Amino acid sequence: MTRAGRPPEEAETVVLVHGLGSSTTVWNLVAPALAERFALVLVDLPGHGAAPLPDGEDPLEVMRPAALGARLVRACRELGVPRVHLAGHSLGGWVALEAAAEDGAAACEGAAPVVASVVALAPAGLWERPRRRPPLVPTGQQFARLGRRLPRSLLRRRWARRLVLVATSAAPGRLPEEVALDAVTAVESAAGYRAADAGIAAGRFTRGPDVRAVAAVAFGIRDRVLPAPRAQLRSAAPAACRWLVWDRCGHVPPWDRPADCARLIAEVVAEAAGRGG
Repeated sequence: MTRAGRPPEEAETVVLVHGLGSSTTVWNLVAPALAERFALVLVDLPGHGAAPLPDGEDPLEVMRPAALGARLVRACRELGVPRVHLAGHSLGGWVALEAAAEDGAAACEGAAPVVASVVALAPAGLWERPRRRPPLVPTGQQFARLGRRLPRSLLRRRWARRLVLVATSAAPGRLPEEVALDAVTAVESAAGYRAADAGIAAGRFTRGPDVRAVAAVAFGIRDRVLPAPRAQLRSAAPAACRWLVWDRCGHVPPWDRPADCARLIAEVVAEAAGRGG
């Protein structure tokens, strides 16, 4: 975990969770605005970014979204703050929803709740059935590793960023080269990618009724990875959640709509704080 922003004793704590093959760097365009108002905790999922896969554990079990959600809520309880607010992207959105559900179920059994709100940005898992990749279609990690021989200086050129990020961003040529470089580096080096990819394909989010926290879900209308909203089930989300579909936005709202992501997170935090957590 990486901490940033204000001291936790002075501000609400927001935990940011990245998606498949990514790392904490996916939040680089969003975090500065959030850091002005909140205590931030940026999480690398196991086998992603700076976090190794746990020794002695089956990666396929570790990287199931439900297992990641349970791990995340345990980590949140260890932060030593009375409540946290979760925000996750893609796989991280699913994991954040699982964590909120785990926390809500525990609260029903008498445990003190810790998750006050959850924002899921282009979350995986809200589907009737998982989208399975045809066996001969390369994964995003395989594409990234195929391009490893290309000079990274190419990412200074807009056409190269369009080529590399066309599936994930609505306007890849406009993104800073550092965003493209961080994305490629993260995905090609993610030791937990295959196991996490298998976990995504093996199920769906089914615990919406257990989420007691204030919740919001946002998709990009130009999402090419999880075509939204037509391929998503609003009924699978927490019943009272806000459901937003943003234009000019692809699969990675933290890149395409960073100001709106920061604003939505702040609004949901404020709503939860107004309810007393």
